[in-house]
Amino acid sequence: MINYMPAGMPPQDYAKYNERRMLRKTSNGLGMFVLVYFLTMLFCSIGIQLLLSDMSNSSQNGVLNYFCDIFVSVTSAFIPGLIYLALTKRKVKEIIFTNHVKFGTLIPLIFTGIAFSMLANTVSDLMNTNLEMFGLKNTVNFSNEVNSVPEVLLYAVSTAVVPAFAEEFAFRGILMGSLRKYGDVFAIIVSSVMFGAMHGNVVQIPFAFMLGLIFGFVDCKTNSLFPSIGIHFLNNFYAVLMDILQNNTNMDKGTFLGINYFICVLFCVLGLLSFLYIVKTQKGFFKATNDDIAPYQYTNYLNLKEKIKTFMFSPAIVVLLVLFISEAITNLIPLSNT
Repeated sequence: MINYMPAGMPPQDYAKYNERRMLRKTSNGLGMFVLVYFLTMLFCSIGIQLLLSDMSNSSQNGVLNYFCDIFVSVTSAFIPGLIYLALTKRKVKEIIFTNHVKFGTLIPLIFTGIAFSMLANTVSDLMNTNLEMFGLKNTVNFSNEVNSVPEVLLYAVSTAVVPAFAEEFAFRGILMGSLRKYGDVFAIIVSSVMFGAMHGNVVQIPFAFMLGLIFGFVDCKTNSLFPSIGIHFLNNFYAVLMDILQNNTNMDKGTFLGINYFICVLFCVLGLLSFLYIVKTQKGFFKATNDDIAPYQYTNYLNLKEKIKTFMFSPAIVVLLVLFISEAITNLIPLSNT
């Protein structure tokens, strides 16, 4: 397809116009991908709940519920992702990078990332506390009741293992990978915004956004999804462990808080040591610039602010953000007891 320059438009302005047009097209396509991801997750969850409600015996079976959670996570991420790749005629290896990361780099990155997640979790807790001061409370329930060893194992798999692969494939793979040609900093920021917004509740949105930044950063620096998958898994596994200890044991509050604080401090210390190790052994690793653009000269005319504005005001992205914000507000409405 040949693009003709509008009469009287300077070449530099036309270059910006063309880049903005291409970015808007990409943004709308990715917006539709995330929308299909969200709707697939929603309708699969509703369908499974309706199915289980007609199965009185199975509705009490926690093992079945966890298998259903695994099915929903895999289906909602990979089917829309494969459809997107087919419609855009993109190959997986073009946007999803899985380069080998040396063990001596991977492990320090994971510990650095999990330390960052501990700090992000503190911010999230403070936000939740401040909401309650204003009479607001997030109504999403994050706890699960487990009654057997198989349920514990499946809880960990459905909450820690599968989402780490599925969500990283969707948000750091399909979404961020498709935008990296416009600059890594840009791709990291907007993919983090969408990752946070997708969680749909005011407690998790800032937490997921901050995690998205570190996930995207380490993946761009290594050209691999493996670091973010590792951090994502460890973060979710920590949440699973704390939930089991708090809600599924007879442990008193003081002991639980002691274990929780010990693990947080341990992760932060390991993260700090890992950070210093990477700084010493890999000069400039943590330097973030918008010059890490792949050899696509036609994507180097808009500045970072212009790219973010173009992405966020694309029609499909606007619809998505309105949907996610509405969901977050709805989750603040107290549930009826009747």
